[in-house]
Amino acid sequence: MSDVLRRPLLAVPVLLTAVAGLAIVGIGLGTVAANARTFGLGVAAVLVGYGLMLLLVAWAVTKRQHWALGLVVASSLLHLLVVGSFLTTADRAQFVGSLLVLPVVLATVVTAVLAVGRRELDRVG
Repeated sequence: MSDVLRRPLLAVPVLLTAVAGLAIVGIGLGTVAANARTFGLGVAAVLVGYGLMLLLVAWAVTKRQHWALGLVVASSLLHLLVVGSFLTTADRAQFVGSLLVLPVVLATVVTAVLAVGRRELDRVG
């Protein structure tokens, strides 16, 4: 187990970013299953690529790469904006889904920002 994952302020955003990456890869693969046309394949490729990038960033934080922790903050802020936009929809399923995901996104944002502010990666080891 990485020393990074032994520090809660680092473990929470890293693990939640990895979970988000896996979920987005799954959504991308589901997009192919639902729509195998050219547009569906393009959307799937972008989703799978983004999900894999999130997994790579989470892995890089476990290897004590400071730049990667900044990308965890940036991606979690992006996810917060996306969830916030879905909270304004009239579609009940999207609204409820966004409410369910919101605590996870907020936990990722708060812990990632605190980890950067407290220089948690410098304290590892």
